Amino acid sequence: MHSSVPLNQPLANGHAPRAMDPMRTASRLGQRQRSVLSRGFTVLELLLVLSVMAIIAAGALPQVLSLLSDRRLVRGSRIVREEMLQTRIDAMRQGRTLIIDAELETGTLRVRPYQSLADAVNAIDQTGSQEALLTGSDQGMIATVDMDEPTPEEIELPEEVTIESINVVSAARALEVQQTISQTSSGQSSSPILFYADGTTSTASVTLAHPTHGQITIKLRGVTGDVTLGEVEGSDQ
Repeated sequence: MHSSVPLNQPLANGHAPRAMDPMRTASRLGQRQRSVLSRGFTVLELLLVLSVMAIIAAGALPQVLSLLSDRRLVRGSRIVREEMLQTRIDAMRQGRTLIIDAELETGTLRVRPYQSLADAVNAIDQTGSQEALLTGSDQGMIATVDMDEPTPEEIELPEEVTIESINVVSAARALEVQQTISQTSSGQSSSPILFYADGTTSTASVTLAHPTHGQITIKLRGVTGDVTLGEVEGSDQ
């Protein structure tokens, strides 16, 4: 005879048999499916976000490029302003006339000294030497003993920024320099901006240009040496 074991009787190990719960099994399968779907939606959402960002970037790119070009013009104008202020200080310290000029339609400024009779006399007077008492032809002889003209210092402007024009207000004091420079300069050379040893300067304006993003003007006031920057104008964007 075979003895039957009741269903509710514990097994030898003390644990009751586990019956399969259909509801629990279905719940687990549903969770797995939702997890897979959730990961799929996340990838789709990421692609959608990237697509939207690409569209926004394509629309904003011209504005960004325009802003960067404007910043180049502003940075170039600040470089010119700093060079003007520094050249004025150097002229006073060195006791001689300094010049800023440029080849138009290029991105390079030039700074160099101007050797004149008046500068030589002033330099002698500041030394307090006996030679300062010489007058007439003797002073002229001393002033004509000049060293070789130094190589001009060149200041580069930002990429694609060029010097469109340099306008200098005519003054009797500057005629000698302008006549001397005009004899040796090329046709594209600008008018010279003069910085004197007494702290005064030429009254002038420098206009910088970008091929597609407008221009900006820097103004120099001769009596005080103040430099002011204008606004970017004439942008095609």
